[in-house]
Amino acid sequence: HSGIFPQFFRGEDPDATHLNQFYHVECELLGDMDNAISIAEGYLAHLTKSMLKKHSDIILKIAGTLSHATAMLNKLDGKTPLPRIPLDQAIPMMPSADCLEWVQDGQAQFGQKLTRKGERVLIEKYGGAVWLTEMEHLGVPFYQAYVEGTELRKAKAADLLIGLGETVGLGERHSTPEMVQEALRHHAVPEKSYKWYIDMRQVKPLLTSGWGMGTERYLCWLLQHDDIRDIHIIPRMKGMKFMP
Repeated sequence: HSGIFPQFFRGEDPDATHLNQFYHVECELLGDMDNAISIAEGYLAHLTKSMLKKHSDIILKIAGTLSHATAMLNKLDGKTPLPRIPLDQAIPMMPSADCLEWVQDGQAQFGQKLTRKGERVLIEKYGGAVWLTEMEHLGVPFYQAYVEGTELRKAKAADLLIGLGETVGLGERHSTPEMVQEALRHHAVPEKSYKWYIDMRQVKPLLTSGWGMGTERYLCWLLQHDDIRDIHIIPRMKGMKFMP
């Protein structure tokens, strides 16, 4: 199933890549991470093709080019999967310290993640689009599955980096209640808060995956714009009142 609905960043300050409230396309489906990536890439191709067919004049006027969109379609229409790189391989490619940050401030044992600058380094290196995979598990939501053989360290997750950076967040889920409980303990999340989720996996263990695409971030890529705060129709930012 899938849906489009607003989400909220209740505590974060807005910046060039974050809105307090944004629109999300979400998809939850049977199958593993590879299947989810294939569906997400198919959706991205279909949406971009439709946008070019209906609005190419507007896109060209704002972005000054259509080459980024046609290049993406050439890859995806040719059934060429977008490149993927695990985080551990991406880290040595970073040119400066400000491309990386700790998953938990100052605690090296929990590993590192890319900053927005680091994401843009990868985007440029891979010609406009790349999936970043196998992030540190404590840097993603608990419900993402673990990569086998990594001692609960790495997540079976992938972020599609285009435009401003992460635009699609994707992951395979835990398929059994025991796996969910193990991840909750790992992330120090109270089990009672997710009893319904554990029960759901108890009733019907399933291998599922899911992804979400930030609509405004996708539009930033499509329009080649560098500040997401210009994209929403009605401004929705913390601590500020706007009249429609």
